[in-house]
Amino acid sequence: MAGRPGRSGGHNKLSPQEHLLRGTWNVTRHGPKPSGLALASVLATPRVDAMPAAVVEGLSGRGLAFVRDCWQRYSGWTPGTLVLLREAGQVITALEGLRGEKGEREAQRMLVQLLAALQLEK
Repeated sequence: MAGRPGRSGGHNKLSPQEHLLRGTWNVTRHGPKPSGLALASVLATPRVDAMPAAVVEGLSGRGLAFVRDCWQRYSGWTPGTLVLLREAGQVITALEGLRGEKGEREAQRMLVQLLAALQLEK
């Protein structure tokens, strides 16, 4: 409700960095704009949320690198896609040890299916 003390605004307040990133900085509301150096540091810092530990638990090598890379490049992860991402990381990790072995082809097929289900090229 507008104009009611304690009931208007505040719950959705943006940080100065968020205003700079969105281009909503208003000198009359927020004061003078930070210097160009401060603005450049805000814009240069990518916003990446912390990856859940359960997603990378037990992964190593290329599987871990793949999961971390996907986490940084893509957004909008749901619980279902996180499960698929972890499974893909596990298969990639397993493939490192299956080179030339009997189960290599099956693991490759499973990886292709997981990557298709993830739909990473949006």
